[in-house]
Order: sequence, then structure tokens, then C-alpha cells
Amino acid sequence: MSQTPDSTACDGYVRTTGHGRMHYREQGRGDPLILIHTNGGSAWQYAACSPLLARRFRVIAWDMPGQGDSDPLARHYGIEDYCDALAAFMDALAIDRAHVSGCSCGGTITGAFGVRHAARTRSAVVVETPFRTAAEWAARWDHTEGNFGIPTQSIDDVKSRVARVDEHVLERWNVDRNKAGAKTMVSVMWAMRDFDIAAAIAAATRPTMVLYGARGPTVALRDRVKAANAAVPVETLAGSGHFPMLDEPEAFAEVHTRFCTAA
Repeated sequence: MSQTPDSTACDGYVRTTGHGRMHYREQGRGDPLILIHTNGGSAWQYAACSPLLARRFRVIAWDMPGQGDSDPLARHYGIEDYCDALAAFMDALAIDRAHVSGCSCGGTITGAFGVRHAARTRSAVVVETPFRTAAEWAARWDHTEGNFGIPTQSIDDVKSRVARVDEHVLERWNVDRNKAGAKTMVSVMWAMRDFDIAAAIAAATRPTMVLYGARGPTVALRDRVKAANAAVPVETLAGSGHFPMLDEPEAFAEVHTRFCTAA
């Protein structure tokens, strides 16, 4: 599997009201499907699955504010701020409604966006997002700061989280983490820690699903999804960890195509 961006994808920038200039990668035609990367990532994370999704959708991989090639943050953003930034990004692209999917922190933004901007959400896919209590966040905070407080990671660090890693993947991984920087990445984790994702899932009115990797760090809490909202389907990809779009791009694309088309 190559993580090299597909040659048919195009890069773009838009200027938004209140959130600066934002970068994205676009491919395909059809209903818009916006993809949100993990903390310290970029649109690059979706390079392998975007061509598959582009068979059915207009795929837009978004660099969230402060990360990738979007403008840096001037202040701390809460999850609600990222939701409003996504709405401003859609305004700049003249997109009224879209399917939205995000992984990890991107999943938290997705779940929140589906409630805060429900009228603009066709469907929401929340991927590998931790449903932790405040006490659980506090108990693992030293680990969290260790992971995001030092941007550059070794190939062994990345191999512990991604199924297939070569020198190109490692370089891209560290380029993106250093673009974001430690301060922004830890700020994102605070935003997740301060946000009640279970309450957002409980309040969901738009078609919403939750997707896990069987080898990921969040699947052990999957029962909390049903406790929050029994109507939300939960699926697990057997060969994936915390980054199913990297580990199993074909299966990732199939689940999204099936769910978003039905929605």
C-alpha cells in the first residue's frame, strides 16, 4: 500500500471568516464527504482511501486549523471552535451540507458537528474516538503529554500505532507532527478532554455511526456508545488499530460508502 497522494487529487486553499486560511485535498464528484485527520496529522492520512471513496463522493480531506498547511492557531480552540471552523470552511467552498467523518480528535469534532451544525450534516462517522470519563482522562494525562509534547517520533513509535510503516510514512508522519507542534497538539488533547462526546452522541439527530479498529486503544469502551444512544450503529475493522484509513483503506472506504450512501 502506498501512502503517496494520488495524482488525481488536487490541493486547494480557502480563506474563511474568523479562522484564517485553510488547506484541503479534493478528489471525485458526488455528494461532499469531508474527512478530518487525527491530532498531528493532515489530509495526507487519507491519501490511500480517497481514490476509493472518490468513486462515489466528492472527497475533501481537510487540514484543521493549526495543523497541516492551514493557518496556525492564535489561541486555544475548544471542540466547538473546530466545529465552527469546519462550518466556515464549508461556507468558503459553498457547501451547504456534507457527510463528515473524522478519526480520533477528528471523530470528536465530527460527533460535535453533527449536533452543533445538524442542518449541515448529511451523516457523521465517528472513528476511533475515546469515550473517556474525566477521571480516565486525568489518569492517563502523563501518557498523553508524552505522546504529543514531543513531535518527532521514531519508526518504532509509529509502528506501535500503524500497521504498515516505511521510511516515507515515517517522514510524512513527523513532518505533519512538527508542522502542528507540541503546543497545538496538546491543546487539541485538552479540547477533547474538556468535551463530552457521549453527550453529543446521545443528542445526535442525523444518521451517525461509530467505527473502531479491533487493535486500537478505544474499542474497549465501545459499550459506552450504545449506552449513550442505542440507535447509533457500531462497527469494528478487524485488521485496524487507531488509524483504520492507513491500516485498511479498502475496508475503511467500503464502510463509509455503504453507510453514507444509505444515509
